[in-house]
Amino acid sequence: MSFRLLVLVSGSGTNLQALLDAVADDAFGATVVAVGADRDGIEGLARAERANVPTFVEPVADHPDRAAWDAALAARIAGYGPDLVVSAGFMKILGPRVLGAFPVVNTHPALLPSFPGTHAVRDALAYGVRLTGCTVHLVDAGVDTGPVIAQEAVPIQDGDDETTLHERIKVVERRLLVEVVGRMAREGWQVHGRHVRFGR
Repeated sequence: MSFRLLVLVSGSGTNLQALLDAVADDAFGATVVAVGADRDGIEGLARAERANVPTFVEPVADHPDRAAWDAALAARIAGYGPDLVVSAGFMKILGPRVLGAFPVVNTHPALLPSFPGTHAVRDALAYGVRLTGCTVHLVDAGVDTGPVIAQEAVPIQDGDDETTLHERIKVVERRLLVEVVGRMAREGWQVHGRHVRFGR
C-alpha cells in the first residue's frame, strides 16, 4: 500500500506541484491523497483539482477561535488517513491537535536556526550573510524550531534582492522537499531528540 501524503497549501502551490509531479512515478513510493487549504480560490487548490486529487478548505474565520479551527483541521486531515502531512507554503501555525496526531514536514527559506519566521530571505540579506539556503524540518509547537531533516546552502550573489534570492532558494527548496518526502515514504524515519534519521 502506497505511503499517503496530505498537503496543506495557502497560495500558488509550486511545492505541491513538485510533489504531484514526483508521485506520478510509482517508484517514488507515495500518493497525494488530499490537499487542504485555509482559503478558497487559490492556485494550489486548482493544481490539486487538475490532478484529480480531493481538496478541502478550512478557514480560520469559520471558527470561534484558533483551538476550534485546529480541532476541525485535525478532523478533516484524519478523514484521509495520511502517513505524513506536508506544509507546502501553508501560512497558518498548526496547533496541538494537528501536531499531536500527525507528523508534519515544512520547508523554510533559510538555514535554520538562522533567520526563522516569515521574512527569512529579507532578514538574511539585511544581516549581510554570504550564504543562506533552505531547510526541510519536522514541525513542532514553535515557529521554525522543529528537528532539521535536510538542508542545502544557496550563496548570496552581489546585487541580489529579496525576489532574486528567494527564487533561487525556491528551486532548491522544491527539489529538497521532494527528495526528503520520497525518502521518508520509502525508508521511514526516526527522531532522536533533535536528530532525524532515515530508516525504520
